[in-house]
Amino acid sequence: MSKENEKTVEIYKQKANIYLATGIKHDKLNLDKANHKREELQKFIKTNIEILPKKSKIFEIGSADGSNAKYIESLGYQVTASDIAEDFIKEINKKGLNSINFNILKDEFTEKYSAIFCWRVFVHFTKEDIEIILQKIYDALENNGLFIFNAMNREIRTVDEEWVDFSNEYHMGAERYFKYFTEKELNEIIVKVGYQIYNFHKEGGENNSKWLVYVLKKCEN
Repeated sequence: MSKENEKTVEIYKQKANIYLATGIKHDKLNLDKANHKREELQKFIKTNIEILPKKSKIFEIGSADGSNAKYIESLGYQVTASDIAEDFIKEINKKGLNSINFNILKDEFTEKYSAIFCWRVFVHFTKEDIEIILQKIYDALENNGLFIFNAMNREIRTVDEEWVDFSNEYHMGAERYFKYFTEKELNEIIVKVGYQIYNFHKEGGENNSKWLVYVLKKCEN
């Protein structure tokens, strides 16, 4: 576990309640925009998750308030939501979801999953962290299982990494570590581990290229 991620995890443990409150406040500034973003994400999730049989086991890394996990569950899947902060776990539990306090770099998966979902979490991992995590998730997937995640695009940034706190819905009152990846850099790690890139696109920001969005498939011979 990198020192960058370890420090960032501690910030989330201490200030998750601020993150939750800021997100709600930000959404209320423009409900139409917030609803549109939510609908687009749910459409993306449904399109990719529904290739799996109903009742398949799905694990989410970094569930925050549990909204995405709850939506996946509503599609007919067995979902385990997870996070590293107790305030997030409390919000997840309010939605009636199966939850676990789980640190992807420290804890081990105890079973295999048909899909693993991880949204807006890879921004806090170093390249070395990512290499470990991608292998760990690969090993936890069933054959033909999916790993769905996104990462912030380095190509529209001026630095590879930075410590920052934002004034928008990501505000927490403390600087956290952010790492940005190019598509080429991520693809090299992905292929090395053994994934097939099942689906890929860019989205968000002024040029619709803020996020690199991946759907990976584990295909064993």
